[in-house]
Amino acid sequence: IRVFTLDTKARQDPMRIRRSHNLGIEEARNRADRIADDLKQQFSVTKQWQGDSLMVKGKGVSGHLDVDDTHFELNVSLSFALKLMEGPIRAVIEKTIDEELA
Repeated sequence: IRVFTLDTKARQDPMRIRRSHNLGIEEARNRADRIADDLKQQFSVTKQWQGDSLMVKGKGVSGHLDVDDTHFELNVSLSFALKLMEGPIRAVIEKTIDEELA
């Protein structure tokens, strides 16, 4: 009999994407809103500001986009099913962020 176990730590580690910017806090918050709106269309997430963190939540997705004067940092936890597709999901999110910061 073979016993298989899931590496639950790997599944629980959030996806982290960090980018620098020189937009200032107000424009960074505006861009974060646009990023979240795009993610809403692609991944059906909801968004809500809590201080300088934009909370995002959807089916199998939860996390926050932290904004300050010089950085964006997205930390997102994916369900097990979505974790299996983390590479393509990360690519879409990175492209969205990079387009907003260009």
